[in-house]
Amino acid sequence: MKKNLLITSLIFSILIIFTSCESKKTSENPAGPNFGTVTITGKVISDNGDALGNATVKVSDGDTTVGAVTDPNGEFVAGLSIDKDKDLVIIIAKPGFVSDTLSVFGTKDATIQLPVVQLKADKSKDNLGNSTSGAAASIYLYSQSADNIGVKESGSAETARIVFEVQDSSGKAIDLNHAVTVNFLFGSQPGGGEYLFPNSAETNALGRAEVVLNTGTIAGVVQIVADINTPTGIIKSKPVLIAIHGGLPDQGHFGVASDKLNYPVYGIIGFKIDFTAYVGDKFSNPVRTGTAVYFNATSGIIEGSNLTTELGTATVTLLTQPFPNDPVYGPGFFTVTASTADENLNTITTQSVRLASGSPIITITPTTVNIDNGGSQVFNYTCADFNGNPLSEGTSIKVSTEGDIDVVGDIDVKLPDTQSKSYTTFSFIAFDTRSDTLNAQQAAITIKTTGQNGEDQLTITGTSK
Repeated sequence: MKKNLLITSLIFSILIIFTSCESKKTSENPAGPNFGTVTITGKVISDNGDALGNATVKVSDGDTTVGAVTDPNGEFVAGLSIDKDKDLVIIIAKPGFVSDTLSVFGTKDATIQLPVVQLKADKSKDNLGNSTSGAAASIYLYSQSADNIGVKESGSAETARIVFEVQDSSGKAIDLNHAVTVNFLFGSQPGGGEYLFPNSAETNALGRAEVVLNTGTIAGVVQIVADINTPTGIIKSKPVLIAIHGGLPDQGHFGVASDKLNYPVYGIIGFKIDFTAYVGDKFSNPVRTGTAVYFNATSGIIEGSNLTTELGTATVTLLTQPFPNDPVYGPGFFTVTASTADENLNTITTQSVRLASGSPIITITPTTVNIDNGGSQVFNYTCADFNGNPLSEGTSIKVSTEGDIDVVGDIDVKLPDTQSKSYTTFSFIAFDTRSDTLNAQQAAITIKTTGQNGEDQLTITGTSK
């Protein structure tokens, strides 16, 4: 009797140990230590806005599928173990309704909140489950995965999924008995190698056919049209528009500028100058909208950053300081630098040098008029600001004379928008106009400048014989 009791006690102890080991084993993550759980949450409603309880939700990464059921409020939570970030497919279905499929990008140990999913009532079957659709009469866009995608190697999604639905004359999706071939084609395209796959597809049991747009190397707007051939003619859908945005910034397509090279603002504080960065990708397309560009300047106060527009431009405003002195270019000059990051996450920069010019100063050599009878005299003069820099665009320089002399050369000058000091030095020749007399005559030469920098005038005198 004691022997039987001992055996029974021993068997019971072994069962306890075995059960404990099994419990410990099942408590570990069977997927392994490299896996993480992506949690999908969402809500399902009907086409009239009511919450749909008891709808089935399946989440799959292609290898593993998990399921969930919506509660009376139409809400659900599903968790899937994944070994890396990847695309997930979510299928939502309920008897009496048309199922829906979504694609999301799953990240390990992250929670993804789906937009509200609306299931349409399935009107393609009667109460016995028999098809009630007629022949194809129209074709509509059912869904598209994205409104915009990026060019190849842009870092953005490079494909978009478009689903068309073919309906009969009563607005019901056609069934398999009335299936048709849907052809997919471009209405318009940038011409950068983008393509559609497949070129055509047969409608499924829900009357739907799917095509995938694959981008090329040129940004622009794509129009996608679906059509079907029927005994009564071709039926076409309305064009589906998808924008293809540019890629990441490229050093060879990156610049910054303002509307002028030379501003008459030396000594002025708070003058506003807009600087625009022009940002393109390696295919010479505008970068994707919203690319951040950062700015700084060697003088003045400049807005720190802005985001690019659809044309790849980002504009900021600089407020001048009175006396810029660039460490490289010297007094009057200042440099604006724009920077951003390229596809390799390296910082790329571009610069633009601008000049703040001041009030005009005129000098001349020689400083006396002394022209022999029937002779001439060469004069060199400068017209520049205090720092020896050129004056701003539109500045006028005129040379006039008094007495029996005349002048030729740089006597009526209009300055362009420039930073070049070659536009600060000029020359002219004065000559005697009365060679028939030997009497010395008083003569004067006047140089006058007017413009946005201000006015200055210099007169020299002497004789002509």
